[in-house]
Amino acid sequence: MPGCKKEKDPGFVQLNFDHLVGGKELKLNDTWYNCAAGHKFQVSRLKYYTSNFVLHAKDGSTFEVRKVHYRDIENPDTRTFSMGEVPRKEYTSLSFIFGLDEVTNVNGGLPNTTTNINMEWPLPGDQGYHYMKFEGRWDSYGTGVYKNFNLHTGATGNNQNYVNISVPFDHGMKLEDGTWEINLVMDLNEWLQNPIVYDFETFGPMIMANQDAQLVLKQNGADVFSVESVEKQ
Repeated sequence: MPGCKKEKDPGFVQLNFDHLVGGKELKLNDTWYNCAAGHKFQVSRLKYYTSNFVLHAKDGSTFEVRKVHYRDIENPDTRTFSMGEVPRKEYTSLSFIFGLDEVTNVNGGLPNTTTNINMEWPLPGDQGYHYMKFEGRWDSYGTGVYKNFNLHTGATGNNQNYVNISVPFDHGMKLEDGTWEINLVMDLNEWLQNPIVYDFETFGPMIMANQDAQLVLKQNGADVFSVESVEKQ
């Protein structure tokens, strides 16, 4: 009909999840990193869930994708999460949950795949899944005494310990048609500092039942992610 305006083609947005430690490339098992508590540490495993992704537009509207993404540093196929077709607007930030909310984080809340079964939270009386498995070993105060750590986060004793993440786009994202990539970086050192120094010696090798440790990681987790770049492909 005369006067009708054709809708502009949407953009296609994908998120890429990469990792650093104190600004350095994450390498498993063969690189020592410094942490604020005074230890050197190595990383042997990193697996985690993110979920409930929301793009925030300059006009106050939002675009939501209520899905779960599983990331395993050893599986390159898990690096990317597709948000699909997104309306053409100017977006200023992205928010999401690190972990799983209380609706999803129940027994059987995720599909019964091998991956999800391996991420189940096995504590008696607690339900759901690990949010994260961040594992490695530390050299206690540089003494050559090596100890293992397992930073396993999840809901403990009915405490919901997932982290609400919000990352701004420094220069905005004026979405047009085509494919757009939002490159996210997690700095693992931020789990161990800011605002609270996390000390492996204080909390020990296993923290699944330790709500004090879970709460420190929940607070530190708010700024572990940043946007490295927003690019049109």
